[in-house]
Amino acid sequence: MTDARTPPATPRTLLLATDLSSRCDRALDRAASLAARWDARLIVVNVIEASRRDADDLPSWRRLSDPRAAAEARVRRDLPAALRALDVRVAEGDPADAIIAIAAAEGVDLIVTGVARDEALGRHRLGATVERLARRAPAPVLVVKRRPRPYEEVVVATDFTPASQHALGTVAGLFPDARLTLMHGWEVPFPAFQDNPRFRDDLRAELARHSDAFVAAARIAETRRPALQVLIEHGAPERLIRDYMTDRDIDLAVIGAHSGGAPFEGRLGAVARRILEAAPGDVLIVRELRAERA
Repeated sequence: MTDARTPPATPRTLLLATDLSSRCDRALDRAASLAARWDARLIVVNVIEASRRDADDLPSWRRLSDPRAAAEARVRRDLPAALRALDVRVAEGDPADAIIAIAAAEGVDLIVTGVARDEALGRHRLGATVERLARRAPAPVLVVKRRPRPYEEVVVATDFTPASQHALGTVAGLFPDARLTLMHGWEVPFPAFQDNPRFRDDLRAELARHSDAFVAAARIAETRRPALQVLIEHGAPERLIRDYMTDRDIDLAVIGAHSGGAPFEGRLGAVARRILEAAPGDVLIVRELRAERA
């Protein structure tokens, strides 16, 4: 498995994974916006599954001799002409495998992708490709849901582990002008303790100590520490993140993922999938480095 690495403070290479459908339009706009802001190279990857290549029974106008040229024409039609560097790739095979291989070979600093939408229920849902990228990608993965505008405030889900600490440091470097809010959701482990004031007070005090140590060890600029907001709230993390983003009109949430395993395992990982699906805005998934964990 390819391990993740720390992106530079200003990313040099971005990868947009797109199927060229309308559901990826917002991801395309966000990738273009970030590439222009960082003066970064943008690689656009469109993967054609093997079954689509067998086109003998297609009408003549659909038997494309150069699918890369067709994909590049569609991408350039929708992207600003002022982008410094645009590299369109058309690959064949499994989408997640192809995207991960290109990202690793090109030293990509950030992967941008869209998310499927369940129109019947009106909610976002993860596709298989997005889920596999979240588990295996060699760079942070930005799952885009909203139209692009500057990330003025970012909420970081934390369980006070090195994985979420690494995520905080990463997003602080990527978006140095954004206000940062740490969110920890806690729930009473046993119903019998629900109405025990002493237990709840002791738990809050213990969580506050964990929070202080977490922030003290975080790799963020000293000038940003006084403005860092920490919220320790009772409730399910995915509900708290959803409500906080909705009430404050926040466009980005951040999740730390444990290196060497799926981000849907472990303490924060047990609810990471629900945060991804419940968050009304974009979600950045940052995998922890093995070296940092050691």
